[in-house]
This record gives sequence, structure tokens and C-alpha cells, in this order.
Amino acid sequence: MTTTASRTVIFWGAGATATLGMRTTEDQGAFLGHLAGGRGESLNHRVKAALHGSSDEQWTSALCDLLTILGDQVEGSASAIRITPAQIDAMRRNWRPGADDEELRGRIVLLRTLYDWPALKAAINICPAVKVGITSVTDLFNILEMHGHSGHGFRKNEDEFLTPQQVIGARNALKMLLQTMFYIDYHQQSLGKSKQALDYHYEFGVALAKRMQRQGLALAESMAFDDRRFYMGDVSFACLNYDPIALWSQIIANSNLNHSTAVPHVGCPASRLQIFHDLGHFVAGRRIVERGEESGRNTPWHPMNESSAQRLNDADHGANVRIRISKFLFPHGCLCWRECPDCGKLSSYLGDAWDLDSATLIPPPPLMAFVQHINFRARRKAESDAWEKGEVDARACVHCDTLTYAHHTQTLMQSNFKSAPPPAIEEIQRDLRVTVQNADHIVLMGYSLPPDDVTYRAFFAARCRRDSDPAKPKVKCSVVVGRGHPPHWLGPSDWPSPHSTLEAACDLFGKDNVRFYGGGIPNVFLNGGGAVTESSLEHLLTWERAL
Repeated sequence: MTTTASRTVIFWGAGATATLGMRTTEDQGAFLGHLAGGRGESLNHRVKAALHGSSDEQWTSALCDLLTILGDQVEGSASAIRITPAQIDAMRRNWRPGADDEELRGRIVLLRTLYDWPALKAAINICPAVKVGITSVTDLFNILEMHGHSGHGFRKNEDEFLTPQQVIGARNALKMLLQTMFYIDYHQQSLGKSKQALDYHYEFGVALAKRMQRQGLALAESMAFDDRRFYMGDVSFACLNYDPIALWSQIIANSNLNHSTAVPHVGCPASRLQIFHDLGHFVAGRRIVERGEESGRNTPWHPMNESSAQRLNDADHGANVRIRISKFLFPHGCLCWRECPDCGKLSSYLGDAWDLDSATLIPPPPLMAFVQHINFRARRKAESDAWEKGEVDARACVHCDTLTYAHHTQTLMQSNFKSAPPPAIEEIQRDLRVTVQNADHIVLMGYSLPPDDVTYRAFFAARCRRDSDPAKPKVKCSVVVGRGHPPHWLGPSDWPSPHSTLEAACDLFGKDNVRFYGGGIPNVFLNGGGAVTESSLEHLLTWERAL
């Protein structure tokens, strides 16, 4: 058995959060397909099917209201909207008490203009796979992105045509409905039925942070604190999901250890050693309520990054802490990021409390029905006024106080039509490219490495081409796939049946440089007793050639 120390990059895909109840890419397509439904299916039936037959009336009712308001069973485009009594009733349940019909109509027109659900349904129904009862999210992204890039519309049947404006509305509706799906799954599954799995992810974050602490104590004996080898950790994450749950569980773990009375100290005079994240782009955040505070301060929260860590660790700085950081990158964007329509800067919103099971972690869809059980803390009067009316998705930009809404969420559609991403996401992708080029070990954690994902395949291929020196160790790859396969590490020749991710990894990295684990997540970082331990973490991070 051969062991190599490594700088590891973990590609965190949809399969990594499946046990938290967050839907995989295939299930996201099923959700949209059920919502669009077939001819003659009632809205309530379609919504229940999309929510896996859930008996939780709150979410069924909220999603039915949302689609009703967005014109589910109403003909007409956003430029010629016909409003029905059912829409007025649904809006009345989700707007301030005492509003007259004219005010309710204005809100309905605004939402329908932003989110064109009838146009999105039409796009879903022309997807290539829909005839066999499957909606491919990739196909849907491709249809909308292709026509969005060209500036043209398309026909949904012989007599009806979707204009370019409707394509934009359909794209907005798709992003908002996926956000709604993640929001519901987080509350219904991650904080409910899958709470044990969420605790495991937190324990994984604790184990990673303690490992960073141990490394810091060892490195402090031989190098300056502002040396990059000291302050930069050897494990980086590239989260390919939109949800922030993996990051949040690690943030809570870091915060708890940083505030612990047992926090380690380094140097002379002794300074606390604290662990933080570098997000690859300086995304200022809404300040989370500090422990013991009744309400949060209005000043923004600026995250740590490499520049800050180096400055704080400089011996001449005078800081009473020493910092280690790890990369956590969102190359597709995040549900908690908003781009301000005024100043153009990004703001991050990670809820209102330092709790692993924070109910406010993910901003809600734009209807009151989704937040009936949640107590938000407004930081600006404009926010409070918007929420009282019913604009519960309103969040003030942390830079200029302009209100942002759900349609300002910064996420990137993963289609085959690769256009230039927004500047912030492009910066993150460049950081990821450099991080991959310096890695010795790639972990595909619930990420299937699909053939159409040419960007990351190109990253990996470029990294492998750097291994031309036969005397140097080759870059290694560990693949973690879902349950139903052997719950231990195997080499490719030991795998019981063909597997697309295994084959793709072998093509890129070479068969001798790949190993596979089939027990899924979180089992891969648990020991046999159901706990995350130092040895189980090292077994994941340290590549070992399977016998």
C-alpha cells in the first residue's frame, strides 16, 4: 500500500448533500417536471407530486399560491396579463392586511413580469426527454441559455411563440423555483428528517478545523506566521451546489472552536490560533447576530481572505491572534448572494443566528406563506417596511442599503453554452483553476463529472499534463459515489459493475491513480461507530492505493 501526502481539492457536488434532503440534479428535473405536469392535472396534485407527496400543508399551500399568482392556469403573456379572482385571493393571503384589489393587482403584475411561469412551462414541455416523463435540468438550461444568448424567442407549438422577453422571464422563473425547492428541502428535510446527517456534516467541519489547528501548532515551530505555508490550509473545497449548507456547517464549527476556552495558542507572546475561510472573492456579508445580542449591528461583516490573514500574521502588525484559512469556492454562485442593482456589488446573507440549524440561512421566495414560522430580524427600516407589506425576500445591500430581491440572487446556470460569467464568479473560477493546478489530490465528493462539464474536465486534464516528469508522483483522484455500492475503498479493477464517474476519472487521471468509495456521504468520513474521527478524516484526505 502506497501513501502520499497531498494538497487536496474536494469537489462538492449534489450527491454530497443528498442525505441532507437536498435534491440531486436528476431530482431537480423531476421537481420541475411535476410542477409543469400533464394536460388536465390539477395544481394541487402537481405540487404534491413535486414535493414527494408531502403531507406538510404549509409548503403545499405556499407553492400553490406562488404558482397561482404567477399565472399557472391563466393565458396571456406578461405584456397582456389577465388577472383572475383566484390570483387575487392568493395574493391577499400573502400581502399586508387591508390592501385593496388594485394594490394586489399591482403586486401580481410585478411578480408575473419578473417570473414568467407560463413561459417556463412551455420551455419544460419542449425539452427532449419530457416525452418519456423526465425533465433534464441541463436540457432546460440549454434551451433558455441558447435563446438568451441569441436574443431570439422560440415556438412552443405551431400557433404560439415565446418572445425574447418571455425567455428572460422564464429564466428568472427557473432560478427562483429552484431556489424555492432548495428552501423547502432545507426546512423540511435538512432541519427535520435529515437532522442527523446535518450533525454529521458539522462534525466533519469540526474535524477539519481541529486538523488545521494541529497543523498550525506543528508549523509554528519552523516558520514565520505570515508564510503562506503556515496560514493556507492544505484542503480546499469547490462547492458546485447553490446551497450554502456545507459552508455553513464549517463556519459554525470554526466559530465554536475559535471561541472555545481550549483554543490553541502559538508564538511568544502566545496568540490564539483561529480558523477561517477564503471565498475566492471578497463578498461582504450581513452581520450575523452575535452570541448574547438581541439584534444585529448594521455594519457589514467582512470575511477573512489571504491578504487579511497575511497582514494579521505579520509580526509587526500587533494582532493578538494568528490566522489559518482554507479555500471554500462557489464557482456557480450561491443562494445567499445578491448583486445590488444600484452599486453592483455582491452581498452575502447567511441568516440571523449562529446556529447550525438556523431557520434563516437561505433567503425565502417572495411570498409570506414561506416564512410564517420564521422570525426575521430587520436591519434597516426599508427592510422592515418591505416585509410588513409582504416583500419577505427583500434584503438591504450591505454596501449602499438598496433593497435586493430574489431575482438578484447570483447563481450561474450550468448549460452547454458557456458564456462569460459575472465578474465575481469569474474571479472565483480563476482562483479555482489555480487551486486545482497546485493540487496533488482531487476528491470528487458526490460529483459525477458529467461529459458536458467541459470546464472542470479541462482543469483536471491541464493538471494531469503537468505530471510529465516520471520521477514526480502523479496527481491522485478519489471518487465518492452514492449508497448501494461497497462501503470501502477499491481500485477500478475491483469495482463490481461499470460506472460512468469511475470511467471518466480513469480516463482523466489514469487507472493507477484512482480509487473509489461506494458507501456515500456522510459514511465516507465516519468510522464504523458512526462518528467522525481523526483517522477516518485522514483516510479520506490521504490517498492510498487500493490493494
